[in-house]
Amino acid sequence: ELGARRGWWAATTLLGLSALWLTGCQSVQNSSPAQTMVRVIDASWNAPPVDVKIGTTPIAVNIGAATFTNYAFLPPENATAYVYRTKTTTASASVAGNLLVAQQHSVFITDTSNGYQATLLTDQAVTPPAGYVSLRFLQQAVRTGAVDLYLLAGSGTLAGAKPLLKDVTTGTVSGYLNVQAGSYSLVIAPAGDTNVKDVYTSESLQFTAGQVRSVLIMDAQLTTNPPVTIAIGDDLN
Repeated sequence: ELGARRGWWAATTLLGLSALWLTGCQSVQNSSPAQTMVRVIDASWNAPPVDVKIGTTPIAVNIGAATFTNYAFLPPENATAYVYRTKTTTASASVAGNLLVAQQHSVFITDTSNGYQATLLTDQAVTPPAGYVSLRFLQQAVRTGAVDLYLLAGSGTLAGAKPLLKDVTTGTVSGYLNVQAGSYSLVIAPAGDTNVKDVYTSESLQFTAGQVRSVLIMDAQLTTNPPVTIAIGDDLN
């Protein structure tokens, strides 16, 4: 069983002189080509509410799982992201990396066996082929374990369906997959199990051509049926 559980916390947006924010679904093309973009994905039930800084610049305050913050515009550089328990000044996790010009990055906070850690992801900053959406899956369902992922169009069912991704183990960050734009239900089932009682089925998800999205999968906290919950982050468009 994981450590202390916590509820959902809203990301608090900051506006400072050194970091400008990309809000909503605004496109990355609006950013300066001389800048980089960084956000936070909090996928840790172990972590308390946290603040995140790039160097000394705050990019997230008082966030918790499962959260995608907005992107912040920053100067490209080799930098360290620091994760702090909210209202403290000693970092509880950190990750260093090269924040590249005209690129997008995510500080990814995830559970470990005795706490939490931070890693740096590179997000897709280009549009998918015409008529397609690009999807990436972040599998952090520790208790549930390996899962199969299905995208069912319209009134499709699991019967005879082939998984989009199979046997996706905990901790997996998939590559971006190009899928035809449209309306889908995302079905998440324990690997090899299509028993309808054991699966998670999303509401209808509308994906528009040109979008890039990251789908975070985490253990549900108040129920085991369905066993998981999801959050979707807007990477582009």
